[in-house]
Amino acid sequence: MNKKLCGLCALAALAAPLTAKADLFDLHVVQPGTGIDKVVGFDSVMDIFHAYQDGKLNEYFAGYSTTQNATANLNFRGVPINLTYTTGGGSNLRLQIPSIGYDKVFAGATQQEAFTQFKEEMKANAGGLLKDLVTTTVKTTPYDSIAGNPSSLMNTMADAGFDNPVLATTNAANASGQNGGFVILNPSAGKHQVKDVNGRTKEASTISVPLGYTFKFKNNWALGLDMPLSYTDFDGSVTYSVQLGATLQIPMFGVKGWLLNVSGRAGATASEDSLSGGILYMGSATSSYTFKVKKYEITVLNMYGYLRDYALDVKGYNVSYNLRNNVYKNGLSVKIPLSEKYSLSVFGYDTRYTGSKLYIDSYDEVGFNLFKAFKSDSFFTGLNFSAMYSFGDNYKAYKVGLGLSF
Repeated sequence: MNKKLCGLCALAALAAPLTAKADLFDLHVVQPGTGIDKVVGFDSVMDIFHAYQDGKLNEYFAGYSTTQNATANLNFRGVPINLTYTTGGGSNLRLQIPSIGYDKVFAGATQQEAFTQFKEEMKANAGGLLKDLVTTTVKTTPYDSIAGNPSSLMNTMADAGFDNPVLATTNAANASGQNGGFVILNPSAGKHQVKDVNGRTKEASTISVPLGYTFKFKNNWALGLDMPLSYTDFDGSVTYSVQLGATLQIPMFGVKGWLLNVSGRAGATASEDSLSGGILYMGSATSSYTFKVKKYEITVLNMYGYLRDYALDVKGYNVSYNLRNNVYKNGLSVKIPLSEKYSLSVFGYDTRYTGSKLYIDSYDEVGFNLFKAFKSDSFFTGLNFSAMYSFGDNYKAYKVGLGLSF
């Protein structure tokens, strides 16, 4: 059995912010009796919840009193939430979320008690409150970790089904005539910039480590398993995700260069900071057809996938989105031999979603890979530099990497 280990060393600088940090949440509190009229930004919505529930809002708004009337506007990842406290014979919290038609009053002996009632209702997803809220963030903002933006779990799962490094290694094995098992390690890093409906731009830094194993059979069929691990920092709000995929690669009808990849994939993500998370399942089929025109090697890629979500418990909060989406991803790459050891591939991909409404439902990618082959007796077999730029309405991103095969 022949074995190769392929590693992509991501440039660490990509994980560092390039612009000033802007918090995903901000709270504007007005309390006439204390003269407070102030906006404070937060990385985590849980910090806001704890401040209210524990009666410690004065740690962020000096002089705040839990026994006086107050109003607050919470920007929940781009969705406005209005809180109105009135006192007298107890404390009433009126909570309004205009985008989902939510308007309810919670009564308690204190502000803390009234807020706790709201928090427990959100935890239990009573009346679909939390579901409606997070579904709205997917539709109207680019900040959710499950879907609605290209750094979300839905998009990274679609990308893994379309351009899977496990099967890319198998394709190289097909070209070389090798069979057997191949272990894959392909870290990458990227920077995403998104703009919300109010024109505010925020950044997400991503690091991904796709781990995998593929086995190529003598008849050119192949079976691949992969488990990408991802970390996303969205302006200070941290999200972790993991995927598990299995793909069967089938030569089509004896046509040289035509392969069909049939894949099943599951992924999970959770962020206590942003109160988002869930489980996604995807089934996909990708056609890859490679042919030569003179010295150029051209590959046409076409993928269809179907994704749906299942609920996930995030620190006691039942988060469900009820997503049902189709994804169509198509592209073309051209490999150009530069010399005996060097080759350059340029590519362009288009991604489109239908089904459940998403804030960003289409985008395009262009990029290149520069590959250098080493001598056959070298410990290293190749060096690859890659760069990609993505763009769409209210979105742009780039990713670079340095890959080493051995």
